[in-house]
Amino acid sequence: MGAYVLFMNDFFIGLGEFLAALPTYLLNGFLFSLYWLGDHAPALVSMGSAAIITLLVDQNLQSRAMYRPGREGRITTIPNPHTAQGMTISVLVLWVLSQSGMAAPVPWIGAVMWLFGVLVLLVVHTQEALLLWNIKSGIAIYALAVIASRLYLVYTAQLSAEQWAALIGSTESAAAVIATTRGNVTTIILWALWLVVPLGYFAMLVQQIFLNPMSLVNPMASVQDLLRQYRVRR
Repeated sequence: MGAYVLFMNDFFIGLGEFLAALPTYLLNGFLFSLYWLGDHAPALVSMGSAAIITLLVDQNLQSRAMYRPGREGRITTIPNPHTAQGMTISVLVLWVLSQSGMAAPVPWIGAVMWLFGVLVLLVVHTQEALLLWNIKSGIAIYALAVIASRLYLVYTAQLSAEQWAALIGSTESAAAVIATTRGNVTTIILWALWLVVPLGYFAMLVQQIFLNPMSLVNPMASVQDLLRQYRVRR
């Protein structure tokens, strides 16, 4: 009987300590989740944007590309290779790998590029195939630029003055050349990753928005919708 009472006493003491510490555990878990989301927010935004493109735009575009009218109004079905979806997933994987471990603002710039591409696709319904290709190729080029810059910085960081001395002449001169060259090239890389490539991407998409005049009857209509309306009028 005494052992049972002692056990129950220890049990309730432990339960009380757990309940007293439970708010701290919940707060720590919430803060950990918040910090994790903050660290991975650019990648999550990119993944969400890629999912929208894959499920909405790619699927619709791929279905139209696979459409083959048959005889007597019958539709001829052919295997769907899911090329558009595969390209989007490939570009997404390339971008996520390239921005992994990068400090701001590069991951956020890429996330905004993805998000802006989705907004343009939802607004512009003319030349969807060309627009989709420009979005994917633009993000892929930016990802490759990020990878190339990271490889360059890692490679130059491993070079010593003694290795350059054989080409330049002395260790002191090599150290000065390495410092100057690395600083200049790093500045060029930052300008390219922060401004040049993203601005070129955004300018290209803005040009696509205003490339064709907007329909005064149905501004959100695609080329297929406009042709269908024209045929009905005829």
